[in-house]
Amino acid sequence: MAIWLHGFISSGKRYIQVDTQTHHIIGVFLHIIYSSPRMRFSTLENTKSAYFKCKEDATITFYQAGMKNEANSGIWTYLVYECPESQEKVFRDSSIDTSTNLLKELLAGKKLIRLAENIHDYLNYKYNQCEYLDIQLPLNWNTSTGREIADLLLAEFNALKASSVFAENVGKKYMQTVLDSFIKAAQEVLEIGGTAKDFEAEQYKILNQIRIDEIVNIIIDYNDYRIWQEALPSKSKAVEYAFNTALSFIYRIK
Repeated sequence: MAIWLHGFISSGKRYIQVDTQTHHIIGVFLHIIYSSPRMRFSTLENTKSAYFKCKEDATITFYQAGMKNEANSGIWTYLVYECPESQEKVFRDSSIDTSTNLLKELLAGKKLIRLAENIHDYLNYKYNQCEYLDIQLPLNWNTSTGREIADLLLAEFNALKASSVFAENVGKKYMQTVLDSFIKAAQEVLEIGGTAKDFEAEQYKILNQIRIDEIVNIIIDYNDYRIWQEALPSKSKAVEYAFNTALSFIYRIK
């Protein structure tokens, strides 16, 4: 049996309400402005409903205007599950904030401010560079040393993500191992009151201990000068280390 949910008809699905995250609100906002370009820097008075599906977390977020006035409008996010027809159901949580305040800020031309849950969260958001979001470091990282180290980690993250060598299989495993080890070392340096220089020293120690032969063989097997052009020069110690090691292997072979 079909159900009516925030202005839309649905069947064969169950909905469990969850907290609306920043990226959900931005998704709804983009849906509104793309469907009605004149809505940019405006209000919600001309929008009755909108939605955003997020594949990454299997959610759908709805905006629905109030029946009487804007004060009754809201934003609701749900985890979505398939179910047999006639077993559709919506599980609501009245404790969850459904206000449209953040959506109104976006429509007014402001950026949303989001405090990262952890350094992984921060790096992912910074890498994706959302123009509507100002992502801030976790509180325990928001010191002069923490910011320096975070910048070093972001340089590693961006460079590794940018090269096709580290996109899958062995390369992806190398990237994940390096990043996990670097982040662990960074947290330990911050905990003992160390410096960015201390962290850089730890980076070199980690790279010298990581198994490198598999990724080196991948780089050599590519046999394509374009991967060298896209990767080097690099601000990433991990990228430089992998390619420089591959280069030394090539010289030995010759």
